[in-house]
Amino acid sequence: MSSMSSTQKPNPPGPPGEKASPGKTEKKVDPAAITGYLLSGMVLYGGLGWLIDRWAGTSNVFAPIGVVFGLAAGLFLTFRQLSVLERQERAELLRKRRERADAAADALAARQAQDSQDQQDPHDR
Repeated sequence: MSSMSSTQKPNPPGPPGEKASPGKTEKKVDPAAITGYLLSGMVLYGGLGWLIDRWAGTSNVFAPIGVVFGLAAGLFLTFRQLSVLERQERAELLRKRRERADAAADALAARQAQDSQDQQDPHDR
């Protein structure tokens, strides 16, 4: 049995130049999880509304309210999951950009150091 959640998938092999991290997982949106959030919220809260209707002796007052509330709760959970995934994706993109900028700055500094060394010792040419 796997310890990954339904929204985690193993990273596919990257380009040859990139290091692969075997234990790292990439989070993706799972349509089945979204459907589950929406349906289970509607069924759970609709059922609670139906039970309250039976207990209070009313006829179909709380059941529709429960269904609507369950749909709203499912939508909230879905949007929360999507915002977390988007935030993680944005942080990963910024991290990669910083790494590239640092590598470019290091290469530029090395090139400038080499150029200044070449200018100081003209006899080595």
